[in-house]
Amino acid sequence: MERDPLRLAWKTSRIRHVFGFCLLALAGFCLLVGLELIRIVVDRAVAGGASDPPALLRIVLTPPASLWPESLVLFSGVALSPETFTLASVGGILLVPVLIALLLIPVDGIAVSIGSRALAKLRALALEAILKAPPSAQDDLSTATALAAHGLARENSVLGLSLFVPVKLGGMIGLAFAYVLVMDWYLGASLAVTLSVGAILNARRALLRFDATAARRKEGESAESILADLEHRIPAMRAHGTGFYERDRVHNLLIEGHRPVARREYRLALVDSTAAIVLMLAPIAVLAFGAWFAGSRPLTAGMVAACALASALAAYGVRELVQWHRMASRARALLTDVARSLSALKPRDIKKGKASLPENGALVAQGVSAYDPASGARITSVNLSLAFPSHVALVGDGDSGPRLLAALVSGQIHPSVGRIAYGGVDLVEANPFERSQRIAFAGETVLIEGSLKENLLYGCRAPAEELEHRLSEAIAVTSLDRLTHARGLSGTLDPQKEPAIAAAIVEARRLVQAALAREQLDRFVDPFDAARYNRYATIGENLLFGKPVGDTFQEDRLSAHPYVRAVLEANDLTKILRQIGLSIASSMIEIFADIPDGHPLFERFSFFSAADRAYFQDLVERQSGQRRPGRDQERLIGLALRYNESRHRLGFLDEALAGRILTARADFARMLPVSLKPSIEFYDQALFCSAASVQDNLLFGRIAADQAGAAEAVQGVIRHVLTERGLDGEVSRIGLDLPIDPQGDDLSLTEIAAVDLVRCLVRRPSILVVQRALDGLPGPAADRLVAALRRSMVGRGLVVVTPSVSPAMDHPPFDAVIRFERGEPVMVPRMRQPEALSA
Repeated sequence: MERDPLRLAWKTSRIRHVFGFCLLALAGFCLLVGLELIRIVVDRAVAGGASDPPALLRIVLTPPASLWPESLVLFSGVALSPETFTLASVGGILLVPVLIALLLIPVDGIAVSIGSRALAKLRALALEAILKAPPSAQDDLSTATALAAHGLARENSVLGLSLFVPVKLGGMIGLAFAYVLVMDWYLGASLAVTLSVGAILNARRALLRFDATAARRKEGESAESILADLEHRIPAMRAHGTGFYERDRVHNLLIEGHRPVARREYRLALVDSTAAIVLMLAPIAVLAFGAWFAGSRPLTAGMVAACALASALAAYGVRELVQWHRMASRARALLTDVARSLSALKPRDIKKGKASLPENGALVAQGVSAYDPASGARITSVNLSLAFPSHVALVGDGDSGPRLLAALVSGQIHPSVGRIAYGGVDLVEANPFERSQRIAFAGETVLIEGSLKENLLYGCRAPAEELEHRLSEAIAVTSLDRLTHARGLSGTLDPQKEPAIAAAIVEARRLVQAALAREQLDRFVDPFDAARYNRYATIGENLLFGKPVGDTFQEDRLSAHPYVRAVLEANDLTKILRQIGLSIASSMIEIFADIPDGHPLFERFSFFSAADRAYFQDLVERQSGQRRPGRDQERLIGLALRYNESRHRLGFLDEALAGRILTARADFARMLPVSLKPSIEFYDQALFCSAASVQDNLLFGRIAADQAGAAEAVQGVIRHVLTERGLDGEVSRIGLDLPIDPQGDDLSLTEIAAVDLVRCLVRRPSILVVQRALDGLPGPAADRLVAALRRSMVGRGLVVVTPSVSPAMDHPPFDAVIRFERGEPVMVPRMRQPEALSA
């Protein structure tokens, strides 16, 4: 990888650089023309325009008389009439800056494109190195990732301008100096001396700024240590009254720590001021020398003015060039760090990642020792030979040995000592992609952003026509079909995009209700009825009698909405709901007084979050003190609107209050403004509610949450009806298309582990290594999963990590059982025993 930003930029796009240099050359020519026009216009203005105008853009070099007695005419110029001369010279002065800007705009665009290409090239190198990094390079991997992300993004502009800025600034300085030298070599010599001193001082200023920054950082670390020590001493200070002593001590230490910073800042201020003054003196010195030598040398007012302007541009260029050098040095240091971090990720052996694995063969471990820094597990001196395809169980005291061996078998961790080969090919030398296809590893599940289906098919490159079949098989093996069906029932459907399915669900609604009545399970469902209060919905849901569309009537905003507040006020519900909310807050504070924040019980059953606990504690105290509620009323009504009598059972809802809420429901729907109608979709027995879940549309009601077995019985009827109507697959598809939380908060631990297992199964590997899929499963569930895996992997290899081998798992018997005792593998004799050794 190239570490010099200048060479990196040049190698990225030579043609673009050449084109940009041509544009800069044209801009430099325009600069010279502008300076010459200024000289001519000033001379013409001083002369008053009385004489005939000189030739436009005539260039004459006047060397020292001792070297060359006559002036050298470099360009004879263009002869014009007085009127044309005035228009051309003045118009040219105004046009030159515009032309220079028009030339520099595409240069900046070229620089942006070069920077983007260089950034893409560097990140492609980083991505390739990260993807090929060995498992042992985790620390280097984190460093390389941070540098490739934040560091390169910060220096992207420097990469594109690496060559253009020094050429532009250096060219401006050179052209300005050359112009002054052509006008008069005395003025050129004075400018050269001034610019040299200014460049030295500006470079010194840049170095002093680095020193001052380092000193400030050191002062900050020292001050942090001093104040941390003071914090440690505060209890003793309060106990012994030593505040006066600590004040003087800390004050003196802080002053002493600031002295090195102050010295460097004084020095920097002196050099900074001097450097600025010297660069300011560049045009002033040229102007002064021009006035001094005007009587003895052929200098005109226009020459002096143009030279002064050229000197000012050169001084500005020197200052900017020094600043740019500092930025280029920082970019060079970054590229060096990136190159060093990427080189640390490369495998030391160039053969690694190149070899192909056979479809079947013997897995042989010879003198293998390994250590996993993540878990601290270690195994030593493992020698074994397993012929695949076969089914192997890894059993052990604790999980360190079996899991580490499973990671070694699948190539997730490389041996510290020894060699593991599959079919005669060392796993370290195997192509990573081909290894993952041959030997699939179900270990720690990493969820990605996207739908459940995208997570399940992550890493599968099967033909499109096979994907659905493979996915359905893998889901059935891992028993995730219940999950996909349940997620589909909780999902939503857009009837505009899929009108046929929406109509079929509405038709299935009638069949579900009939089936529930026929099996006498309708008592488990409280239907949506505009004239009845739904016992299993919250007060807010009963008030709306529909599903919000968008954020307007969402539960957390309902109590603050002016229209909702007006409806509650018109039905005399504001005071009642406020009192219910206050009672709820008081009850929650009392019930969860001894339960800490973050506890699952608090997060599940409390009406407010842990962050709001202190607020509601203070609110209850203020209410009991008869203070004015202010905004508290809105929060209390919000608690009441989330109240569900069947779930919370606090006794706040009676028939009278339910009746008043039904009256408010009717007013809410009848008086809803036209502008708010798109914000809610009311329930209608004959229509599909796109904002409600598929299950709510099928039941057109809520399942009784306070009756045991209600959910299982009702969902069984739903599934039976869906299967009869051919809708079961559509519901599962909806569940697969729903996005999942990358943190896994909407999945159980066993479901998360099953996701990784499905990812392996859909690839149809030669060997499946199951490391963690059995974690947390009860015995019967683990037996069923292993049995299903063994049936699906008939004729292929299977390695299962399990605490023990039950009779149900061992039917038919495993080809090999390797038990770990005190971290060492011991082969358990089997009827069909492959060759195995352990040491």
